[in-house]
Amino acid sequence: MTGSPSTVGRSPPAEAESPPQASYSLSLTQPIRWLGFWAAIVLPAVYLPVLSLGIGTHTGAVFLGLLGCQLLALLAGHQYKRP
Repeated sequence: MTGSPSTVGRSPPAEAESPPQASYSLSLTQPIRWLGFWAAIVLPAVYLPVLSLGIGTHTGAVFLGLLGCQLLALLAGHQYKRP
């Protein structure tokens, strides 16, 4: 087409560039995902000693707290090393 404008040599629009905040948030998400991933792997190893030894009268509350931490770790580490 002879009347169509050429895009060669043009820079992308300003909207296409990522704002500085996006790179900052990306730099924080990777360590959080790493920590969540490995915490989700290691936390179940803590369950057996807690259940077998007990923590006094608060064993049930500690166990529920560990399950809550496990859920948070699973949510945080879910996207670790995914494209």
